[in-house]
Amino acid sequence: MAFPHPLPAAYPSMNEFSGFRERLPGLLRALAVGIPAGALFDWLDTPIPWLIGPMIAVAAVNLCGVRIAPVPYGRQAGQMLIGSAVSLYFTPPVVAALLAHIGAIAAGTASAFVIGGLGALVLGRLSGIDAKSAFFSSIPGGAMAMTVLAERAGAMIPPVAVAHSLRVSILVIVLPFALTYGNIPLDIVPYRPSLALDIPVLALWLAGGVFVGWAAEKCRVQNGYLLAPIVLGALLTANEVPLSTVPHWLIQASQLLFGLILGARYERAFFRRYRLFVPFALVNAVFIIAASVAAALAIAWAFGLDPATMVIATAPGGMPEMTIVAQALQISVPMVISFHLFRVFFVALGTQYIYAFGVWARGRLRRGGAAE
Repeated sequence: MAFPHPLPAAYPSMNEFSGFRERLPGLLRALAVGIPAGALFDWLDTPIPWLIGPMIAVAAVNLCGVRIAPVPYGRQAGQMLIGSAVSLYFTPPVVAALLAHIGAIAAGTASAFVIGGLGALVLGRLSGIDAKSAFFSSIPGGAMAMTVLAERAGAMIPPVAVAHSLRVSILVIVLPFALTYGNIPLDIVPYRPSLALDIPVLALWLAGGVFVGWAAEKCRVQNGYLLAPIVLGALLTANEVPLSTVPHWLIQASQLLFGLILGARYERAFFRRYRLFVPFALVNAVFIIAASVAAALAIAWAFGLDPATMVIATAPGGMPEMTIVAQALQISVPMVISFHLFRVFFVALGTQYIYAFGVWARGRLRRGGAAE
């Protein structure tokens, strides 16, 4: 199966204001369908309405051939807002509790690579794409982060983009509904301290989040606008520096920005061009999600942790999206972030080396079998 085409245009370029005048009608259309959809899902009292509603609405319009464009620098703004909000959960007792669960976090990180490797074997055999592309399509992570890693490794980018976009979208829709309406006991842990709204402190703090996020991404840190504000706020919170609460409408705004971005990825021309790969990507997504749930339950049993928390913590989705899910459901946000943070770190640093090791080990096994 050949994939000569590059990433869809919905993936932002380095300068997100380039061609802004041409993209402005698409942006206005995105807001025109995304905001009412978020309000509708909010009125229906669904989980994370301002993420799921705009994502579904924008994707549907985009797939119908109506050109949609996400908000310029919406990813960075959304990550900074959600990162600043969840950093308030990292109080001194929470940080101490996280250090006590380092074994479970390591097990969750290892399981992601094992499941991704198995998913790559399934995807490669079913679809016929090369092993490298199947591997980067299957390692759990955010769509943008994994496409960048795939490009650096010389893999085909389109199947990686399709596979991750579909899997993250399925998770964002299915996971909150399953946990909310599936009669699954939820360990609601509102760790965040009760803080008043202090506009000057909030403005200064968010400005600091923008700066550290910019600096992190300049240093090529994946999800820098999410991770750096979390680190900044967590350091301040853990040292009991008084901060301001983040208004709920700003959290809803971060969800809206991500909903528009996820929906805009579903470009009609792109998915029509690779429609033959979509069923294989769906099978791959279902397999990886099911295997991740099984791993989550095993880790919860082995370490005595809450199963629902582990399902989100080990979910094979992007860190920003899973952070939003945990924050919206109030499910041990620091634990979820810690699991995904470790995975993101090792995915960014070790994925290419793990793939090279897997190829080497597979070759050794084949040569050993031939010798016998």
